[in-house]
Parts: sequence; C-alpha cells; structure tokens
Amino acid sequence: MWFERDRLGVHSMGHDARGQRRYFTPDTIDALGALPPRELEDLHDVLAQLEADVLVEYDPEDASIDHDDEDRHRLVTLPVDFAFPPTTTDFAAAFTAHVQSVPLRWRLDVAAVAFELVGTLLDPYWAEQRARRTATWRITARRRRGSRRSRRR
Repeated sequence: MWFERDRLGVHSMGHDARGQRRYFTPDTIDALGALPPRELEDLHDVLAQLEADVLVEYDPEDASIDHDDEDRHRLVTLPVDFAFPPTTTDFAAAFTAHVQSVPLRWRLDVAAVAFELVGTLLDPYWAEQRARRTATWRITARRRRGSRRSRRR
C-alpha cells in the first residue's frame, strides 16, 4: 500500500489467482471452496466492507506523510510474512481479526488479498449465473419476437 504524491489516492497491489494462494494454506482454500456459493457471496460482501473500513483509516491528505518513504513502497507486493493463519470455519471473524492484527501499512493489502481470493473462487459460479441469465433472456426474447409475428398475421 502506498499514498500517491498528489494526495488523491491510496493504492494496493493486486494479485492473480496464483499470487493470492501464496497467502493462504491449502486447507483454508479447500474449506472456502467447499462453501455453498451463497455463503461465499456473503463472505465476499463482508470482506468488501472490511476493505472499505480499512480505507477509511487512511487519510491521503495527512501532512505527516513522508512521500519519499511512500515511494519505497510503490508497487511493492505484500510480504508473505503477513499470510493468513490456517482457518476452516468462521472465515469472516478470522479474516477480520488477522487484518486488524497487521501493521497499518499493510492492512489494505491484506484485506484486498482475502477479498480477491473469495472473488476468484466465486468467478466460475458468477460465469455460470451470467450464462444462465443470458440463455433465459434469449429464450424470452425469441418467444416475444415469435408472438409478435403471430399477432400480425
């Protein structure tokens, strides 16, 4: 995480699916993957709120920010030292406790990586739901078009 010199933003490095897994044990990832999609979506919402709460703690307009020091943290990924402890139940509480235990400098990154991992696990479900809605819409559109033709005759 770093503050921009323009005092307008706080930034965090994103991770791809492989990079996200570096911060979680395989047992935690398997337990998350075993959750039903509805529970994963609820956890995703909780983690989004956690990330927003962490962002509120940062003030990019704070005059005490040393921007030379901030430049050292620009585009630096989260150290693996801040990996999540093994968790197989009550993910929201465990993830929140871990985020709060991390130094302020890295809280946004830690919250973001948990949010990203759950989103990555939800991607196949969301793609399936989009495909289902699209197929339903196409069928409905065909029926409507077909019914219009029959009415005109």
